[in-house]
Amino acid sequence: MIQQAEIASILQKLKTTPSERLESDILEFKLYSSEQALHNAKELAEEFSALANHRGGHIIVGIRDSSDIRCSRWIDQLVGFPIVDLHTTQERLSGKLRPKQNLSLAQYTFEGCNYLIICVPKHRDTLVSTTSGKVCIRDGKSSRAMEPDEISKAVKALQDYDWSAEYLDITADNALDTEAVTEAFLDFSSRRQTTNSTIPDFLEAIGVTVNGRLTKSGLLLLGKATTIREKLGNFEYRFSRKTRTGQLLINDVWDDCLWHTIKRAKTHFENCNTPAEIVFQKAKYSVQLLDRIAFHEAFLNALVHRDYSLDGMVAVEFLDDKLTITSPGIFYGGVRPENIFRHEPRHRNKNLARMLMEYHLVDRAGMGVFRMSLNSLRYGRGFPTFEEQDNSVIVTMQAQYIRPAVFVTSETHKDVCGISEFMVLNSVYQTGLVPVSSLEAHLCKIEADPWEKIKVAVNNLPYVQFCGDKSGVYIRTRPDWNNFFEVQKTYRLSPASGKYVDLYMFLKIHRSAPNSDIKALLGHNHTSQTSMFLRDTKFVRRQGKGPGATWSLTEAETCEQSAQPDAQSAGVTS
Repeated sequence: MIQQAEIASILQKLKTTPSERLESDILEFKLYSSEQALHNAKELAEEFSALANHRGGHIIVGIRDSSDIRCSRWIDQLVGFPIVDLHTTQERLSGKLRPKQNLSLAQYTFEGCNYLIICVPKHRDTLVSTTSGKVCIRDGKSSRAMEPDEISKAVKALQDYDWSAEYLDITADNALDTEAVTEAFLDFSSRRQTTNSTIPDFLEAIGVTVNGRLTKSGLLLLGKATTIREKLGNFEYRFSRKTRTGQLLINDVWDDCLWHTIKRAKTHFENCNTPAEIVFQKAKYSVQLLDRIAFHEAFLNALVHRDYSLDGMVAVEFLDDKLTITSPGIFYGGVRPENIFRHEPRHRNKNLARMLMEYHLVDRAGMGVFRMSLNSLRYGRGFPTFEEQDNSVIVTMQAQYIRPAVFVTSETHKDVCGISEFMVLNSVYQTGLVPVSSLEAHLCKIEADPWEKIKVAVNNLPYVQFCGDKSGVYIRTRPDWNNFFEVQKTYRLSPASGKYVDLYMFLKIHRSAPNSDIKALLGHNHTSQTSMFLRDTKFVRRQGKGPGATWSLTEAETCEQSAQPDAQSAGVTS
């Protein structure tokens, strides 16, 4: 549902702007004289269908069309709409569609007038029609019925449709690149340890052909560049290497099958990814500008998940301090930038993905984003970032930057260091201290149970320990490892540090507890001692009164916390 501040902004603009200027492919205004008129409006179902089949959107009910305004009195557009029972209205409006949609309704008051806000989500599994069978789509600011060819195209864009598995009416002999086929065949035979297989059998085995018919994914993987352009589209690739001063060292643009494209891009990458030598604790280490695995996963993801119904370019731009990969098409199957680390994998081009899995170029378990992250963190670099922009997905990874202590730890503790361990190490590097709640808030984007992962990480790492004070619980570097992690301040333990940690862990498990249980946990002799301790502890709160009162962690301990430990209780010294 659209945010209230955005609704207010739209309504404010309508006082001085024609409504037609503010409408878009995801925003529509409607005016109905009554609730009954709303339910009787046939065109409303068509608007719902159009938005659901497009990108989703919102309808604001209570706005007069600008064409009905005289003398440019745009404020007269703000008419309003009667207050309705949202649940009943939602059920009746949803019933106008097939399949029935989960519309979201809200009422908003602006300058004394009520407005009905209807949120129409994008539907990904099937096209949405009206109960009369009309399938609609947004055409700019308007909604209209789809043409038969548009319906066909829209069906192919649905989540369960696999463009890459479609057949082509051409023979494999004339369409495939001989060199690519030979290399792929020999590689396949080596992996399967077979010597009696034939090339036609091989093509069937990996899905390049099905019953002798060439698939689109097969042509993409092993086809001739000219045939790919003629039968599928103009799919280009670019690898550029620029310096910080703007000098262009490489700018290679090509179109070819994916087999040659993967090799070509990796060759460029290796030529640019020159190793550097660092000296740490009197020992020498060789490091790369960017991790090979991180690049491999990011580039292959771009090839597998791109939208091949669009012409366009998969572009790699390698600067001194970052690498960016741009791929045509938006995220697919419910994956979004904010949930990509935890969402189960979704393949737009399923047959293509299966073919690349045969060569272990794409992981069967959907671990690509995880490996990209892990192999960035091990150098002390940040997580890869994912965004949608101009109908493309953009992945950006840090390069060159390195935290020597984190990298050395990754080399010496390969068996125990995962994402949570690296996040702990990166968080305490130079700072010496990180609030557990802050670390948990970042880790919850990746892990299902971040607190358990944090506990395991601290147990696995001999360099850090839990500590606490009345403001919170933290992870700090052990004093004898401060120089190793370039920590310039020592965070001394408060006398009651262990009790704060025990209390925090106890409430993490039990969520809440009465004073008597906490008294036993802390080993106090008197209830008054426990009460005083709890009253001074800022990360817990009391619920209820009298003997039935309980204590639990504050909401700040389940989300990102910016507070630093107070200097007195933490004992900060230079």
